[in-house]
Amino acid sequence: MSDRDLKNWDQRLTDQAKRGWDNYLRRRIDLSTARTDGSFAIAGEFIYVEKSSNASASAAIKLNRNTNDSFDLIVGSKIQTIFNEFYITNIAQAGEWIDILIGINFLYDRPYEGMAGLAQETVVIKNAAANVNTPGPNQICIEALIKADVQNTGIAWIEFGAAAVQRNCYCLDPGDTIKVPLSNLNYINANFENAVANPNEERVVVVYTL
Repeated sequence: MSDRDLKNWDQRLTDQAKRGWDNYLRRRIDLSTARTDGSFAIAGEFIYVEKSSNASASAAIKLNRNTNDSFDLIVGSKIQTIFNEFYITNIAQAGEWIDILIGINFLYDRPYEGMAGLAQETVVIKNAAANVNTPGPNQICIEALIKADVQNTGIAWIEFGAAAVQRNCYCLDPGDTIKVPLSNLNYINANFENAVANPNEERVVVVYTL
């Protein structure tokens, strides 16, 4: 607890009681319709971008006045300052959304890149056929280690937030590994160079952390 919190503890408790202890809320920002400085009359002192529908989902936020500079709303971003209103700007993105957490006398964030997480059960993404995009499962995470099986016979092409296209995204030769910060495994898309008689033979293995 900070010195600021200790010095104002009685007043902060009183304010909390007046609010009925409703000191945080979640809001889903629908990005399907374009908006420019769309106004949200919500006060707080903390904003956390918790998750989004897709890695490519994008928006920007201004606090208090629409003439202030904007910040990109990226999963994992945290903003701490007093505000009584905020403004969202986004292009139209069909079916996309961003979830934000807003609080007063409240602080919350999950660990991201460079911070410790808990490893979960291994996930395997297999090929359906050659040159066919295969997405990862819907699974929340903070980081993923993606490894091409050493027994693969060709390249595994990997993309994030969009379909993997051969020779137009990250390539993993057999045995290669890449580690990336992610909020969901369904952002991973794999496209395998070779088709085989047994589709279980071409794969990437994903170890993710929460």
